[in-house]
Amino acid sequence: MDGYKHYVRTNAAGLVIHGFSSAFETPEQTDACIDENGGRHFMIELRNERGQFRYRYENGTLVERGQSDLDAEWNARPPAPPTKEELREKRAADLEKALANLYTKGVV
Repeated sequence: MDGYKHYVRTNAAGLVIHGFSSAFETPEQTDACIDENGGRHFMIELRNERGQFRYRYENGTLVERGQSDLDAEWNARPPAPPTKEELREKRAADLEKALANLYTKGVV
């Protein structure tokens, strides 16, 4: 093609977290070259529609992760933090409950 090298960078789990061309970036020692004669731009989409890393680098090869692996990772993620609206609603419900307790005790 254009004579540029394409590299990938992995995390500790072996997931490909970054891909680039030698046209724009200098590789680090741990980066793996996956194409010796690629185009100027690295064109592989590394994330899926849920933002998960799609590939693993194993034994010198880019391997696409299976759907069951991606689903297991997705299901294990921590829950999203509550929104401001949800926090407001929780506080209002807590206040109503506390006020109801005061009424039943005859304080108010």
